[in-house]
Amino acid sequence: ALDGATFETLSPVDLKPLASVARGGAADIDRAAKAAKAAFPAWAAMPGEARKKLLHKIADAIEARAEEIAFVECMDTGQALKFMAKAALRGAENFRFFADRAPEARDGETLRTTGQVNMTTRVPIGPVGIITPWNTPFMLSTWKIAPALAAGCTVVHKPAEFSPLTARLLVEIAEEAGLPKGVWNLVNGLGEDAGKALTEHPDIKAIGFVGESRTGSMIMKQGAGTLKRVHFELGGKNP
Repeated sequence: ALDGATFETLSPVDLKPLASVARGGAADIDRAAKAAKAAFPAWAAMPGEARKKLLHKIADAIEARAEEIAFVECMDTGQALKFMAKAALRGAENFRFFADRAPEARDGETLRTTGQVNMTTRVPIGPVGIITPWNTPFMLSTWKIAPALAAGCTVVHKPAEFSPLTARLLVEIAEEAGLPKGVWNLVNGLGEDAGKALTEHPDIKAIGFVGESRTGSMIMKQGAGTLKRVHFELGGKNP
């Protein structure tokens, strides 16, 4: 965090501190959003086949570190190691699934009628904000971030403050795989600080969120002023 603020993440097993985590705020979100905006033109212009190769490299690295990811996830969420081991591998599968669709991300559709041709084209919307939940955070982060990257969007990720540790592993893996600087930015922090700043930031063009229905409603209100598109999975039933 720019101001040096931190918060402690606690083990849900015994409520003892696991780690001290940077507590980002509006200034950190602004820096991350500007980095994502600066990186967007080159990433969006990169051929889909090149993005595909990079995302597969990330998947390879996730598989190589799956045991470590599962162990950290187990400590951070209190869920069974057996389940988290499967979730870590599912994260790699998510990256592979969307990597294979990167080359067709710009494919549109042509509808021919007498004397006219109607065409649709797809373009990446720009920098997007991703806010992920406390339960199964690693896998759900990959489920939101991988398609954004495959489509040519850049990302600012704010993980849940209750289980933020594997988000650091994930962005570290992406950096080591060769993802260009600024394409994927991580800001830890609280929802009322970093989360609010992310959903209101004018450089962020869309928000992907998994969490409570009440929070989803707040995000829609906060993003209304900048006409943000939203993609929600809310309350387990997605109301």
